[in-house]
Amino acid sequence: MYNNIIMNIFSNPKNSGRISKPDGIFDMYNADQTAHVEFSLRIDSGIIMQCKFRAQANPYIIAVCSKITEVVTGRMANMLFIDSLSVKKALEDESDIDIEFCLDCLKGAVRDYQEKLAKNNA
Repeated sequence: MYNNIIMNIFSNPKNSGRISKPDGIFDMYNADQTAHVEFSLRIDSGIIMQCKFRAQANPYIIAVCSKITEVVTGRMANMLFIDSLSVKKALEDESDIDIEFCLDCLKGAVRDYQEKLAKNNA
């Protein structure tokens, strides 16, 4: 059902867990309530220094989240753009279904950071 890359990442995901005292955090369920994902971020000078995820989901979602954490680390939070095509290529899989769900959760964590930053600067 899942290819070897997805199963290898599922068996050994990178950056799983939660950052204590994150600068940005967000969690959500997918549309049919079968998966729950949380992203937490540590951001310094606008750069994502650390990104972790927690998920109660299928192997594909866990693999997607793990790849996303690798891709965003070291990138500017306010210029964050990841398309589903780059994630699909990394996983060598053509499924679109859950990638946007995971990306929306990540974007929520970035929004949380930006809202906290704006509140502190007000």
